[in-house]
Amino acid sequence: MLVGRWRILVVDDDTIIRRTLVSNLLNDGFEVLSAECGPAALELVDSTWPDLAVLDLMMPGMTGFELADRLRRYLEMPIIMLTSISDEATIVEGLEQHADDYMIKPFRYPELRARINKLLKKSYEGGLHPGEAVVIDSNLAVNFGQHVLIKNNQTVPLEPIELRVLYLLLQTPTVPVATTTLLRKAWGAGEEGDQSSLWVRVRSLRRKLEDEPSNPRYLKTVRGVGYVFDVAPRRGL
Repeated sequence: MLVGRWRILVVDDDTIIRRTLVSNLLNDGFEVLSAECGPAALELVDSTWPDLAVLDLMMPGMTGFELADRLRRYLEMPIIMLTSISDEATIVEGLEQHADDYMIKPFRYPELRARINKLLKKSYEGGLHPGEAVVIDSNLAVNFGQHVLIKNNQTVPLEPIELRVLYLLLQTPTVPVATTTLLRKAWGAGEEGDQSSLWVRVRSLRRKLEDEPSNPRYLKTVRGVGYVFDVAPRRGL
């Protein structure tokens, strides 16, 4: 069961197109994040994760291809390029190197919606998505969409990096995740963390997750590798 709605990031410097697309997506039940340029979009996703991005190609300051590459540095989400650039070489480059789909303006919204739904289903079938909520056991749950733990029926807020670390660990429960992977993906678009800063975040997470942080049940260290969430969750609140 998915808690909350799918969250779509829309980035386009054309105000009319952006507002029209946002309105259509909202009417169809999506949550929407919107920005007029790449830097503004990166600021948004540092604290709120989208499930899918729809990006214009030609924007001031940062192209859609550059933005897609920055997003993909740490967010494994599907990307649709929505642009008026229709030459074959650009389309091929977009599909082969930067995005999952490529659609030409002017466009029909029902077709775009169908492509969004198809990519969401393909990308997240059988796995977590950033807006989901999962039950770990009778005492613990995580709502990624609301950025909280629910521990013993009490809500515990999670900081953005804590949330990302936990999300990455729960993508493969009981399987260790390398320190290098956590450092690359948990710190967002701006920078990578270092081992000492990761240790600080893990210690903070253990205080929130564990009854005995010094003897963790859930978030364990795997020496020479990284960390593992050692309990497989149930799905759905």
